[in-house]
Amino acid sequence: WGRVGRTLSSSVEAYNKAVGSLESRVLVSARKFKEMGAAPRSIELDSLEGIDRIPREVQAPEMKISLDAALETD
Repeated sequence: WGRVGRTLSSSVEAYNKAVGSLESRVLVSARKFKEMGAAPRSIELDSLEGIDRIPREVQAPEMKISLDAALETD
């Protein structure tokens, strides 16, 4: 489960970076096309939001022992 949590965390981080790149590079250029009349003015460009959720920590004592042992072998 430790690996699943780490993978989920890195996926969320990658998604947030992709959203940041989209907003700071792609949408900026797309808005310029719109201003120059190269794109229909009726199309509204929406912003995307990052994911700010944190994976839940395992609380059950019997699972924490198993997770700690698994992390030591990874």
